[in-house]
Amino acid sequence: MFRTTLGRHVPTAIFFALNGIALFVTEQLRRGGTARRRAVAVAAPGEEQLSAEEQPDLRITRLTMRQAVTIGAAQILALLPGISRTGSTISAGIFKGLNHEDSVRCAFLHAAPVIGDALLKLPPLLGALGNGLRGPLLAGSVAAFVTAYLAPRYLARYFEHRALIPFAICCSVVGLGSLAYFAVA
Repeated sequence: MFRTTLGRHVPTAIFFALNGIALFVTEQLRRGGTARRRAVAVAAPGEEQLSAEEQPDLRITRLTMRQAVTIGAAQILALLPGISRTGSTISAGIFKGLNHEDSVRCAFLHAAPVIGDALLKLPPLLGALGNGLRGPLLAGSVAAFVTAYLAPRYLARYFEHRALIPFAICCSVVGLGSLAYFAVA
């Protein structure tokens, strides 16, 4: 059903625009602050003695099981075409009290099962099923590995001084532009 009904151009454009709106709302609510957000962000005793690399890990480990599962479950929204898995996970992290940088780290930690699943699908493609696909498969795998390695570092640095607003605007404009294009076509 997802592929046949929602995988068409118009629903994808609508979800892409909704993705942008959701990122914008997340950023606006984050700026307003909540007691829950401040409660998670408060430094624990001795945290200031930790290195900059260790502090986010400590803050993430302070999440309750319910908070962590809710953040991970936000990835389900990515089954809808045009919805970003990383964006939905970062938004859920922010709603559960994490800052931008910690939400990015948490989003990429939650990606591990998805990456593991993709790795399990590689061996059959290296056999007879992969005839004619090995070159593109290798190039795609290398590109995915490099991107997965660099993206969390870049985004963590990006969010030190910036917000989700540029991503929200981009998704909304592309989604609405695509909707206008495909609704007429």
